[in-house]
Amino acid sequence: MMHETEDIEQERSRLSHGPASQDAPPVLCAFDLRTSCPVDAFGLRVRSVLDPALHLALSQPFEGDDLPVGGIPDWFVAVGRGGTGPVPDFAARGRERYTAAFGQGPWDVQEWLYQFDPESEFRGWAWWHLTRSGDRQARIWVDSWGESFFACDELRWLTYVSGAEDVSGPALVRSAALVIPEPSHPVAREGPGPGVGGCPHPRAAARRMGGGTREK
Repeated sequence: MMHETEDIEQERSRLSHGPASQDAPPVLCAFDLRTSCPVDAFGLRVRSVLDPALHLALSQPFEGDDLPVGGIPDWFVAVGRGGTGPVPDFAARGRERYTAAFGQGPWDVQEWLYQFDPESEFRGWAWWHLTRSGDRQARIWVDSWGESFFACDELRWLTYVSGAEDVSGPALVRSAALVIPEPSHPVAREGPGPGVGGCPHPRAAARRMGGGTREK
């Protein structure tokens, strides 16, 4: 899925400030997860990685060379394949859970960042919101342009190493189920709402779907 500059700028704004309710498409995709820490702390970790990744998508040429990682949290770089430096317990546990859930090794940080190349079709989602559904239960909402099956393994990796205990989804959900308080806040409460026949993402197909390898 191609990501235009304006789309990434809007995605980054939603990440920092939350979305406006009137901007939501009729259907979004949701990942439900249980966290090992308070949802607010989990959300801060996710945003601390995703925001600089989106910044790179707006500022770097993605021509095959290594991307700068100065803005990426040290713990996220360290937890990846070949990373060096201390790895926090929450990230190390997440790495183990990811490997157990999908039978895949850790992501290399450069491989992960290259999923955000705006001119590629690697990434099949755009960030929409994070809501709290319990003390340590959350839902990540993404715009998948109405698709229930799309490349999202890089998002799963991020959630696990940020403190997710388990992650289910994606599943298509009517956006009316997303209740955004006024003024909008990055972590909102989710309202009741039926799903609309979202198809679970099979673990066997939760691979990089050909989009994870860089060519040099």
